[in-house]
Amino acid sequence: MRFKYHPRINLHNADFRRILRQLPPRSVDQGIDSINSIVETNRASTLGTGSITFYENAYTLHLVPISLVGTAISTAAFPRLNSRLAQGRPDLFKRDFLMVLRAMIWIILPVAVISFFGRAYLARLIYKNIAPEIALIFGFLVGAIVFRTIYSIISRYFYSQKDTKTPLFVSLFAIALNIFLAFTLSRPSSYGITGLALAQSIVATVEVFILLLIMVWRDHHLFTADFWSGIVRTLSVTGFTVITTYTMVTLVPLLASDRGFITLGTKLLFIVVPTLVVHIAISSLFGLEEVRPVINKLRQIILKPVRIQ
Repeated sequence: MRFKYHPRINLHNADFRRILRQLPPRSVDQGIDSINSIVETNRASTLGTGSITFYENAYTLHLVPISLVGTAISTAAFPRLNSRLAQGRPDLFKRDFLMVLRAMIWIILPVAVISFFGRAYLARLIYKNIAPEIALIFGFLVGAIVFRTIYSIISRYFYSQKDTKTPLFVSLFAIALNIFLAFTLSRPSSYGITGLALAQSIVATVEVFILLLIMVWRDHHLFTADFWSGIVRTLSVTGFTVITTYTMVTLVPLLASDRGFITLGTKLLFIVVPTLVVHIAISSLFGLEEVRPVINKLRQIILKPVRIQ
């Protein structure tokens, strides 16, 4: 009895071998941040009592919005990006990528604004007695929040195209730059412990811009005029968001006597709610596409008929 040759089997084997070749660079890229952690912990230990605790708590706090916005959205979008390329539709791949990138920027900017102006409220609510030091460090990590979030989808752009080496090489450069800046900026004569946070924000920014330059160099038509128009309008909306948040912080300042979840939580709500309302309202006035799903969902909730039994 003869068995017929099935080309699909070879195709699957080839795909499997290609995945195995891509696995080491991607694994190294995902785990390479541990080098940063070791260096920063070692450096923080020389900057005074409690510096390690202050920095690690602030660093953990800054990871929350990155995970909730960047990691969550990019992970959900990754299979769709892969399927577009598998369908032989690079045009749809670009469209979906730019759509997700714009949405992530639109979401993370007000989060970053709230994080910066409300950092003292958050730190005291969570960490209580060591809040001032953590709030100070967290303020310098806001830049990292924005660009680490953007990095999460940009890295998927390369992974979707089966390119795991480019993010790895850029990450290696970023590691070297971060180590240099960490030791330079954290000197007692410079920024001290906050220098580690400042180094993180600078490196996150540089890493994203390097990857963007590589993307543009490979595809000169990737970023369309419509995309840049949306980014400019989003930044303009964020200006109104900043004014709103600053105004609310001024109206409900954090007092030395403020303690407890109810007091601090209420003040945070007085800051967060108006900020988000203004961000959504101004985005709608500016005609941003990202706000439409939010508006539609709010309409469904508000206009939902109430059943009386």
